Order: sequence, then C-alpha cells, then structure tokens
Amino acid sequence: MSVACWRVAAVALALAGAPAQAHKGSDALWNLTAEGARLEGRLEVALADVELAVGLDADGDGAVTWGEVKAREGVVRPWLRRGLRVRQAEGPCTIELGDVFLTRHSDGVYGAWPFSARCPAEVRALGLDYALLFDVDAQHRGLVQVAGAGGGQWRAFSSARRHLEVELATPPPLEQLRVAFAEGVRHLAIGVDHLCFLLALLLPSVLRRQGAAWVPLPSLSGVLLEVTKVVSAFTAAHSVTLGLSAFGVLAPEARLVEVAIAASVLLAALNVVFPVVTEGRWVLAFGLGLLHGFGFVSALTDLGSGGGRLWLSLLGFNLGVEAGQLVAVALVVPLAFAVRHARWYARLALPAAGAALVALATWWTVERLAG
Repeated sequence: MSVACWRVAAVALALAGAPAQAHKGSDALWNLTAEGARLEGRLEVALADVELAVGLDADGDGAVTWGEVKAREGVVRPWLRRGLRVRQAEGPCTIELGDVFLTRHSDGVYGAWPFSARCPAEVRALGLDYALLFDVDAQHRGLVQVAGAGGGQWRAFSSARRHLEVELATPPPLEQLRVAFAEGVRHLAIGVDHLCFLLALLLPSVLRRQGAAWVPLPSLSGVLLEVTKVVSAFTAAHSVTLGLSAFGVLAPEARLVEVAIAASVLLAALNVVFPVVTEGRWVLAFGLGLLHGFGFVSALTDLGSGGGRLWLSLLGFNLGVEAGQLVAVALVVPLAFAVRHARWYARLALPAAGAALVALATWWTVERLAG
C-alpha cells in the first residue's frame, strides 16, 4: 500500500477518539410505573455522562470507582432532582430518589437511582420535565417509559423538547410504528461503526478484481446488481438477529457484541486493502452482518419497546434502519460510479479509504476489548 494511504490511516487513527460504543449516543433512561396516585421506577444515567456534568473522578486517574460514585452522592442526587419534574393537572408530584447502584447497558456502566413520586390524584396523565445534561451535550436524550393499568408508551426528551405530556394509554399502532421508524433512522444515522461496515462493502462495488488489479464495472446495471446483493444480504442478516434478540431467543452479552461488531468492520476494511473475498461479497455482508443485528437490538431494549406489540416496534425500527441504509447507499454509490474509471480511484482512493477504516476499526476493537 502507498505511503499516502498509510498517512491517511495515521490521520484516521489520530482522530479515532470516538467512543468505543460508536453506534449509540448519550441516552439516559427513566422508567415509571403508575399505581394509583404513586409512581415507582428508576432513573439510569451513564457514569461517563455524570462525570462530564458534575464530576466523579476525584483522583483524576481516568477511572471512576464505586467509592468515588458513593462519595459524590451528596452532589449528584440534588443535581438529578433539579433536572426532573413530574406534574398532574391537580398539582406537582413529590419526587424521591433512592440509593445509587450500578447497572450495565450496551454502551457501558450506568448509575441507577430508584425513583418514586407521590401525586395529588390517581395517575392517568402526566406532565414531565427533563433537563439533565443538555448544557454539556446538546445531542443527549432522556428516554422515558411510562406504564400503568391503562397501557403505556415511551417517549424521548431532547435539548429542543424538554417537556412532554404523557397519557397512560397504549399509543395507536400507526403512532407506535412512526416512533419506532424514527428511532431506526436515528440509530443508523449515529451508528458510525455500522456505517463504516457498509462503506467498506460499497466502495469496491463499482469495480471488479482482474488478476492483481481493480477494473471498473462496465455498466450501471452491473453495479446495481452488485450493490443490491450486498445490501440485501446485510439487511437479511441483521434483520434475523435483530428479531431473534428482540424476542429473547438469543441474548449474547452486550460487551462481546460491541467487540464483535468492531471486529467485523476491521475484517470488511481489511478486505478492501488486501482483497481476499472479491467475488460474492454478499456472503461476507451476510456473515458479518449477523453480528450487527445484535447491536441494533440494544436500542429496542433500552427504550422499553416490549409488550404485546413488540412486533410492531420491531417492524418500524427495522424499516427505519433500512431507510437510513438506503440514504447511505444513495450518497455513496452514485459518486463512486461516476469516478470509477479514474485511475486514482482504484489506486489511491480505495486503498486509502480502506486503510482509514482499518485504523478506526482497530482502535474500536482494542478499546472495547479493554472495556
């Protein structure tokens, strides 16, 4: 590989301070269950986010210990309470937070605080305010799940939407489908590792291997056939494992899934730099794509999309992921097709992009293994 390619890889590695869990943004989870005039549940916030907002790492060694978490409870708990409000039409609800404990999600360790609230009347509808972390991370979201005898739903707070009116009733099917679809699109859009995997499969799709060299495919129909096979294989693979995980048939450990996804990006990228699988790349897309479905399912479980209509959330979410995927294809493939005859594309751009992806995927794999 040329010196220029290795320079691109070095720059990518220098910029690879992206989070180890590259396909999940900063989310806090707020679960509420109504019984009469009382709410019970818990609030979960990533320790990395708490550290960013109010500080936990007292000795500055870069590692937050359980002792440091407990020592800062007198600061963290008032900060949490200031960022949460619960109201009814009859008046505000009185909030209490219990002692912190730790739990793990797909993107790391969270602090979890038991939550309870006493309300003036039986809970049928609520006004909820959430204002945590937006001052330090404008992309942060607060994901709230509210359930009761009349049904339930999950919603999302953002920096632009800090107040929600929530009714304890199951949303109409079309609304559930719409919300899940939007989450699928968002999950793919922020899924840097998923997008890198897809990019590693798409960049060579306008070329074919002839001996030791890449040559351009002669027609658009040939390119479209290759892209369709690769994308369809990836879609089929992650849809299978997404469904199996969502319904509890398979439940691999989240941390191992994160490592495996990073390794899949690394293998796909290495195949760009050192082509081994040059025919039938759809087989590679399917085999490695099975791992990515396990990564997608974390969004459904973290958002509390279970219940009797899980299949509807699963359908909407999967359609959203595919919509985001098609947008990525529409952005990459026409441009690659337009320049495929240029000598620099096969000789410089393709190996340089592959080297950059190798560097990023290597960083993610090592960082996730370190945990």
